[in-house]
Amino acid sequence: MCAHAVRVAVEKLDGVDNAEVSLNDGRVRVRFAPGNTVTIAELRRTIRHQGFTPREAKLTLSARIEIQAGALVAIVPGSGVTYAVTADGEVHRRLSNSAGGTVILEGEVAIDEDDLTPERIEVTAVVGGQS
Repeated sequence: MCAHAVRVAVEKLDGVDNAEVSLNDGRVRVRFAPGNTVTIAELRRTIRHQGFTPREAKLTLSARIEIQAGALVAIVPGSGVTYAVTADGEVHRRLSNSAGGTVILEGEVAIDEDDLTPERIEVTAVVGGQS
């Protein structure tokens, strides 16, 4: 298996503009097309199918912030994927204040061995907001 095979497989996913693969760093950097519907679970399945084990995913994404059952969630337009949100301090406050609106956030989705576990994103920064 090689980096080229992983790149080609990821780029075949509908909504992926391009992918850069570094086997030395153990990293796949993916740029998505606007309005894509690709999920982290689909990316992880594709990478596993190429013989590699995906790790945590670092994301920058646009998401609608809502409060459901007293907890913050981020809903990604297009795919409809809902992430349970964890955040600390000022980041949590900014997300709470953004409830009902859309923000651009940075965060990390932990390793998921089965692709079935509900996604949780640890938000590290709110880098932009829209409404």
